[in-house]
Amino acid sequence: MPDLDLDTTSGTPVYRQIVEQIRSLVEDGGLPAGERLPTVRRLADSLGVNRNTVSRAYATLRELGVVETRAGGGTAVTAPAPRPAHAPDPPGTLVDGVRDAVRSGLSPDQVRDLAFVLAQRVATEVSTVFVECNHERAQAFAKELGDRLHTEVRPSLIDELDTATADGDLVVTTFFHLAEVRRWAQHARRDVETVAVVVAPHVRTLARVADLPAGARVGVRYSTPHQAEQVRDWFRTAGLADVVVVPHDGDVPADLAVLVVPSEDPGLAAGAAPGTEVVEFGNVLDEGSIRMVGEVRDRILEARTS
Repeated sequence: MPDLDLDTTSGTPVYRQIVEQIRSLVEDGGLPAGERLPTVRRLADSLGVNRNTVSRAYATLRELGVVETRAGGGTAVTAPAPRPAHAPDPPGTLVDGVRDAVRSGLSPDQVRDLAFVLAQRVATEVSTVFVECNHERAQAFAKELGDRLHTEVRPSLIDELDTATADGDLVVTTFFHLAEVRRWAQHARRDVETVAVVVAPHVRTLARVADLPAGARVGVRYSTPHQAEQVRDWFRTAGLADVVVVPHDGDVPADLAVLVVPSEDPGLAAGAAPGTEVVEFGNVLDEGSIRMVGEVRDRILEARTS
């Protein structure tokens, strides 16, 4: 195998230098398909580097499809993929990003390594969409789920599923909409994982309304009737009998002791009488549901990389 030229003063990790030089030799024909590479020990000794460094480089080359482990031991070059006659022009946003990175003080080697890490991260991301019938709720739940799972979760409305999930791997929704989302997936012939999560009311909000004196009347106002009815039923389960739904496009009764509106859309409190207390009602994702979504994402990723 031709000699490799390592620069220990470079910002590029040594294992990456080994990867790039061997890959370049393969693409240029300096290492033909089928040629065996030196053993990890032999190459490490000849380069004066740690064996773990060479092992990591060989593992990366295997992941890239440049080399393979042959029966009987040893690592050999695979048939190289044809190099395109003309590399496509990078998108303007990429050029701008590289320019900004260099201007911020990063060296070309550091920019390359950073781009490599980011590209690997994007390649292994599970595209996740949170679907709801209300834009504000979709945004709120997508942000909460994304923050908890440390990943990007895009919000979407149910009637936007065709476009929002064009590159989606996982669609998350509430149990209320699960059947609807699965019907869409079947009708659209989309092979996409669907998961339903439990949305629970804030306990302190329930406690505040439950502390009202007997006979106090509570109104629930949401942008969609079924959401208001769901919250009304939660309150009734907590022991409040006199809870009514206030249509979002109707007048607010003046005799309400409390008007409950969603925390993501406090503007629905408009029109409440001066003596009516407005309580913003928030929802939280069930802890078990969050863990379940994380496990499904891990399973999708594992199946993709196995």
